[in-house]
Amino acid sequence: MGVYFDPVMACNLRCKMCYFTDASYTNNLKGVFKASEIPVWSKALLTRALKLQIGCGTEPTLYPQLLEVIESAKAQGVPYISLTTNANLLEKDKIEQWIQAGLNEITISLHGVFKETYETFMQKGDYHQFVQSLQSITELKKTYPYFKLRINYTFNEANFYELSDFWSVFDTVAIDILQIRPIQRLGNTAYQNFSMDTIIPIYTKMLNYLKKEAHHRGVSLLAPDALQLKSGQSTESFLTQFTYCYASPNYCWRTDFDWKKESFNAYAKRTNWTTTLLKSCFYSKKQLQALQNKSLNYQLY
Repeated sequence: MGVYFDPVMACNLRCKMCYFTDASYTNNLKGVFKASEIPVWSKALLTRALKLQIGCGTEPTLYPQLLEVIESAKAQGVPYISLTTNANLLEKDKIEQWIQAGLNEITISLHGVFKETYETFMQKGDYHQFVQSLQSITELKKTYPYFKLRINYTFNEANFYELSDFWSVFDTVAIDILQIRPIQRLGNTAYQNFSMDTIIPIYTKMLNYLKKEAHHRGVSLLAPDALQLKSGQSTESFLTQFTYCYASPNYCWRTDFDWKKESFNAYAKRTNWTTTLLKSCFYSKKQLQALQNKSLNYQLY
């Protein structure tokens, strides 16, 4: 499985495309994972994880015990550990500690290539601090070349065109992966334009440009193809019920799974999880379509 973990239900920014600008949502968004329970949680769940992503919909650098989470995951043999952040609270010394403890990747969210757009969409964000964090990671990669830096660019009709300047602005940054992804509806957010009407006619041209520049720089590009951008979903998305495991201070994967009392392996045995997996191999086309969601199947270029 891929385990996606929000250790603290808070964020230091108020990005316009994010539910942290939806008061009705954030009023109920509370909780901090108890540091004393990290070892128990890790033993119960992470033995079956191919990847641990720390930070999904909140800002994990607000959590003081990040180092302990990484160390605990490494102790359980998780082969790939990633941290997703807005990079406004990163410190070079801490990043190095995380790398030495076993962190494989930092994914940084970006909603604008230029300062004005960045700070417009990423409210309370500091473009200078963001750039400084990129520079710090670039410096650290000279010592730790295996460490990966991913940029996750969420686009809409207001910021899509800035992608044509992405490589010129961030040419000196040691980026390993660039992911571009369309805006998603996340509640009553401050920004509400979900249309792709002006993007779709030029999407393929922009994608080809990004592919060419990424190839030239040895960077991996993750992006939906034009057909998926139009449909907004993929036929493979039904697999998320088996492979996607979300955990937070208030929830862990499934309502009938109590990690404080049983491990994932014990749960799988109790619920005949293997049988459920095998049955899914024989789902009809109608069943597959009913289980589709908005998770896109990104292409790797």
